[in-house]
Amino acid sequence: MKIKLLAGSAAEEALREEFRRGKKAAEARLGEHFLFYRYFIRIKAIAYEEIKKAYLRIESGESGDLPVTEHYLMLTDGQGREYKLRMEHAEDVREVLAYLKEHFPETEIGHYKKRQ
Repeated sequence: MKIKLLAGSAAEEALREEFRRGKKAAEARLGEHFLFYRYFIRIKAIAYEEIKKAYLRIESGESGDLPVTEHYLMLTDGQGREYKLRMEHAEDVREVLAYLKEHFPETEIGHYKKRQ
């Protein structure tokens, strides 16, 4: 299993071990130092200390005649890069956000439009 590191640093073997021990939250896995995201066979990881902002993004549209709603965990790192992680349910994103809020209070949770 290969893990792509989005932000932060760690040895590959340490990432694998932390991934195995992490708490499952749908597509996400909550490790001790890293947030993991698994989509099919790909696994991505980002260090909690690198996450500066996190929020739920909901996109709606249509596929033919059927309405479609997609849920994303949006993360912004210290360098301003954004990561869009698709999650099956909004509740799964909220679970990850609640974990971040409880364990990493310095992380900004929620998305607010800036006033001009």
